[in-house]
Amino acid sequence: MYAFTPLSVRVILNGNVQLASPPELFLKLNELLDNPGADLRDAGTLIENDPGLTARLLRVVNSAFYGIPTKVTSIHRALNIVGIHEIRSLVLTTLVIDKFSSLTNTLMTMKEFWAMSVRCALLARLFASCHPFGERLKAVFLCGLLHEIGRLVVYHRLPELARAAALLAESENISYQEGERRVIGFDHYQVGAELARLWKLPEIIAVTIEHHDTPENADVFSCEAALVAQAQSFVYSRYSNHASRDTTVTDMDKPSLFGTDIATANELAQKLDEQFNQVFKLIYAG
Repeated sequence: MYAFTPLSVRVILNGNVQLASPPELFLKLNELLDNPGADLRDAGTLIENDPGLTARLLRVVNSAFYGIPTKVTSIHRALNIVGIHEIRSLVLTTLVIDKFSSLTNTLMTMKEFWAMSVRCALLARLFASCHPFGERLKAVFLCGLLHEIGRLVVYHRLPELARAAALLAESENISYQEGERRVIGFDHYQVGAELARLWKLPEIIAVTIEHHDTPENADVFSCEAALVAQAQSFVYSRYSNHASRDTTVTDMDKPSLFGTDIATANELAQKLDEQFNQVFKLIYAG
């Protein structure tokens, strides 16, 4: 029997400056773009002040993933072609991957973690493309990418308790997050949601993480929460060797809140593999 450990989500986040501080460039970009009078040229200039980030963004924009017929040579042009929403998502994707890849843990390699996260983000976006209201679901890529970010925090800050949670989940045939709640007192989805709020990320990201197990309770974001949770479950069941204890795997034979069945999901998974091969090596530099 595991004893309750008197910890809190805020304690493990505030106890680490690296975790508590969001990427500075992303904060500046958000502040600029949230200004109604913002000029996209200023946003382009801000991004281009970081040559490494600029080069990586342009590699992604010029990849087969976007299929732009002529080469894009500047962030300013990329903003005009793919849009500010896409560029802002790519900036946060790149900065978060860089920031969190320096966190050490002995439970999962960074390459494995980000491969799973990028697949979840891509599949969530593919699911959204099949949804009748797909146009309003553009944020699901970022939600999918950051859905498991709390896992890295727990693995880094509480590795022994994370192992104990995994063992408990396996021995009692419960989800990993239920094992976490019994051993630690909270789960990595609660950690991820709190981190998103600490960083002042869009509320949709925090809510879709927080309501992984109960997307129907995510209020106005219930569709996005269900979509991302099912994408994550499918990715872990298909690509992880530890799906039984890593997550609650959704029964894909049952209709979801957004109408994707097993046949459709498998068809989308083929597209997922194609897109993943196109973008992962461009996004993840580790």
